[in-house]
Amino acid sequence: MRLETERLALLAVTAELAEALADRDAAERFLGAAIPDGWPDSEFTGLLKVYSPWIAEDPERLGYGPWLLVARDEDSVVGSAGFMGTLPQNGAIELGYGVHPDYRNRGYATEASRALIGWGLSQRSVGRVVAKCDPDNSPSVRVLEKAGLKRHGKDLTGMLLWEARGETG
Repeated sequence: MRLETERLALLAVTAELAEALADRDAAERFLGAAIPDGWPDSEFTGLLKVYSPWIAEDPERLGYGPWLLVARDEDSVVGSAGFMGTLPQNGAIELGYGVHPDYRNRGYATEASRALIGWGLSQRSVGRVVAKCDPDNSPSVRVLEKAGLKRHGKDLTGMLLWEARGETG
């Protein structure tokens, strides 16, 4: 599954792609794109360890997990974004993202988030896309605002809560 934005190709991580990501050379061949040093980071690698078996046994999860962000003009992976890997719960899916340090402050997280929010809200079983961020993380606050999510409070740990609603959400 692939989404296109003005500058990015977003690729939903399949079981085959997750397997390829364990070997940098194999992943670059699989993607036809360069992978920057230090990517994937430990957080994304940990997510893949959890998500890979899920997508292998239930292909219906495709799209509800991580997506790779490939800058088309550079043919390079610039980060990842996506959802937490679970199917919608109470009509909601949770958005997350991470951009490699070499590619930050270029609007990639916002561009990818907008595309994924649109994809998510177009799914029959999704009425809301939600997100959380630390109130001190001003770059993430700006991404979520620019992507069209609305702030709606804090959780018990002080994290800011955000959401975008579809027509039925």
